[in-house]
Amino acid sequence: MLFRKIRKEEDYYLKKAILGEREGFEYLVDTYRNLAYTVAFKICGNRENAEEVVQDAFMKAFNALATFRSAAKFSTWLYKIVYHTALTKKSSRCMDSVELNDESGDLVYVLDEKKEFNGLFQADRKEYINLGLAQLVEEERIVVTLHYLGEKSIAEIAEILEIGKSAIKMRLMRGRRKLEESLKGLLKEELKDLL
Repeated sequence: MLFRKIRKEEDYYLKKAILGEREGFEYLVDTYRNLAYTVAFKICGNRENAEEVVQDAFMKAFNALATFRSAAKFSTWLYKIVYHTALTKKSSRCMDSVELNDESGDLVYVLDEKKEFNGLFQADRKEYINLGLAQLVEEERIVVTLHYLGEKSIAEIAEILEIGKSAIKMRLMRGRRKLEESLKGLLKEELKDLL
């Protein structure tokens, strides 16, 4: 039931965007920019290029809205554009450095100790996940990101990346295994430092 409601809402704003109405564009950007940025960041490796990729991908998507098939999910179509735009950007430029934290990882001073502790816990958790993801090869990193952070199905990821479902399953399995090993190693080092 909830899925239908979300899909109807998306269709409503998608029609507004196709008609050129600002409200439709704003809804689509607000709804999908975070995961689009995450996908771009995991491929590009730095904030500036990821932001540029997201902006370019949204522009491409909005310019091609008339060709969008409503049978598909807009998010799948958009993430496919983000993925290919990021790959093009990565292959056309030399990347200088890899950042592991994005803007949302910044800590804000909070008076409430419990909230402060939770904020630190979440920041540490995010840092370790980013460190673990950085150790995966790009093909595994993007599949793990789309599946767990983007909550995309195997079929949707296969459509975005334009490869077979069995290849997605293998990359996801290898990526999970490597991420687990990486996190165990990182956390073991952290425990040694604490003791």
